[in-house]
Amino acid sequence: MDNRFENKGKDQNIVQGDRAIGKQVNITQKVTGNNNVVSATGDIHVHPEPAPVIPRQLPYLDACFLGRDKELTEMIEQLHPGKVVAVCGPGGMGKSALAAQAVHKLEQDRFPDGIVFHSFYHQASTDMALQTICHAFQVEAKAGLAGAVQAALAGKKALLILDGTEEAEDLKAVLDLRSTCGVLITSRKRSDAQKHRLDLKPLENKQAVDVFCEYSGAEADDESVQGICEILDGWPVGLRIAGRYVSSTGESTADYLRWLEQEPFQELGDGEHQEENAALLLRRSVSQVSEDSRLVLGVAGTLTFAPIAREPVVDLLDENVRRTRTALNELVNYGLLDKREKLWQISHALIHTYAHTKLFLNKKSLERLAHYYMCFCTEQSKAGWDGYVRLDGEWNHCLRLIAACFDSELWQEVQGLERAIWNYLDRRGWWRERLPALEMRLKAAQKVDDRKDEGVCMNNIGYTYDRLGKHNQALFWHKQSLSIRREINDKEGEGVSLSNIGDIYQQQGEHEQALQYFERSLSIAQEIGDQELEGTILNNIGRVYHNQGNYKQALHYYEQCLPIARELGHYLLKGTTLNNIGAIYREQGTLGKALEYSEQALAIRRQLRDRAGEAESCWNMGIIYIELEDFAHAGEYMGLAMNIAEKMNLPTLNEWRVYLTQVEAVLSSRWRFCLYKIFMTLLKWVRARAARRGA
Repeated sequence: MDNRFENKGKDQNIVQGDRAIGKQVNITQKVTGNNNVVSATGDIHVHPEPAPVIPRQLPYLDACFLGRDKELTEMIEQLHPGKVVAVCGPGGMGKSALAAQAVHKLEQDRFPDGIVFHSFYHQASTDMALQTICHAFQVEAKAGLAGAVQAALAGKKALLILDGTEEAEDLKAVLDLRSTCGVLITSRKRSDAQKHRLDLKPLENKQAVDVFCEYSGAEADDESVQGICEILDGWPVGLRIAGRYVSSTGESTADYLRWLEQEPFQELGDGEHQEENAALLLRRSVSQVSEDSRLVLGVAGTLTFAPIAREPVVDLLDENVRRTRTALNELVNYGLLDKREKLWQISHALIHTYAHTKLFLNKKSLERLAHYYMCFCTEQSKAGWDGYVRLDGEWNHCLRLIAACFDSELWQEVQGLERAIWNYLDRRGWWRERLPALEMRLKAAQKVDDRKDEGVCMNNIGYTYDRLGKHNQALFWHKQSLSIRREINDKEGEGVSLSNIGDIYQQQGEHEQALQYFERSLSIAQEIGDQELEGTILNNIGRVYHNQGNYKQALHYYEQCLPIARELGHYLLKGTTLNNIGAIYREQGTLGKALEYSEQALAIRRQLRDRAGEAESCWNMGIIYIELEDFAHAGEYMGLAMNIAEKMNLPTLNEWRVYLTQVEAVLSSRWRFCLYKIFMTLLKWVRARAARRGA
């Protein structure tokens, strides 16, 4: 039986996708209201504005930093508000380490408005960089990310550290918003720099020897050390890896030098080929670690370049905690992994690239890793709020793992992983991110000739496009799903697809077509005794009449739906229906009842952690409070709704922005306020007349 999902999508409609796994949860939002309070006499008491946020996001500081004193002094002299300073060089030359040292040595009053750090490695999106700045200054992006960043940075003397800008989607778009802030860039591309550029070269021989000896414990006057540093040509990452290798294995520098002389390292130091050089160095280090350690490194390379937990490694190593601890510690000793509290991360992007491209997991290990994450995602989805918090740090790994399983033709694992993470991604609003995974699941279903899952995938792709506000694409996929479900005589699936098609037509204003699809879906639900589907369709039919202004008929269907939702314990459907009934009472002018039903709906949606539903209920309550002339509460609830809508990029966002602009214009002066009250009275009369005509 295919699973389904209810969607409140636009207004209060429900669309089904895959069946939700376990308990649904929601993120608690910080409520902010107006700082000004109006007393009963009309006096305005102004509360002092909160102190400005001064972020201090310092990059990670290497324990050992040698051989760059001259460059460090030059960079510190260059860094000032209003200037863009770039440090450039090939991979592994120590750009990020130099930048970190410089920032840590700056006097605090050089940039009194704070320091913000963002890395573009494996997150090239310009929006992510802008979100980092917004979060650092605790600014809400009400007017869009660019506008919020521009306002946050205007006139400030802050420092923006942009690491790895060679991967940035649009570096100029970020720099154009910097105002009077200083910027420190690290990049492999010289073209990323503006006027002030510092090019990092390989270390001089004495400096290289110091670095190698610091990591290896060898003596500087050792002849073999000189030979090693000469071959490595002053490349900092190479010196570090080689030094740690000698230190951890106890191999003599003479033996290590003989090995180096036999390898084709003639390209070392040529700049353009540094990634291939890293592979040569890493090949030697990886060949000397245990088989368990190589497996762990392969796991980290299969997943994203982000911290990983110990648990998936323990599962892969036959639940042997001791083996896992030994393997992780060995990789840390070799400098291949860094420990970050209770997590581990590959210590350099180039090492991750090497692990991803060279240390492939075999099918058996990949299959086992996939099954671990299937169980993990399923369990965390059932665990409520705490489970969702844990998934926040793992969902990117799951999406990367789906792609790895797809490349290895592990079709059932692709299907299972996407199914396990579906509920979380939907509730968090990661709809764009989940589309590629859904498309891989669809291809996997076609490869194994799983026609039922093929229909589910097409339905869920349609559902996802609907959540993104792309109704024509949603309609295409729902009709494809309907065709397959009819072909294989999947009556339940056919009912779901008919309902989803009806919902798209309803959103497009094609009410008669919507009713035809809903009624056919309702007939199937009653025929097969599917109460959940029946309740969903009753709600959707009620919404059609609601949109037509036929409130009596709409309430008739909503009130048939509500007891079904209560009997089934279907809180998602119950919350949606309560919200719809509240909207009817609001439009009829019965504001007390409207507020009562809307508050019940909001409580349920918050309990379920249904973010989109929470935004909708908050918005509706804001409108009710406007009509009650309680503008403080109206601003509070509408602010909450807009905050969620912006974070999730809900399709209703632009519509809500326009409405708020209109309301603010109406309330900007007393005579306009009087016009607003007249307008609301007229609107209530029109609605009442329409309701009588509909009845």
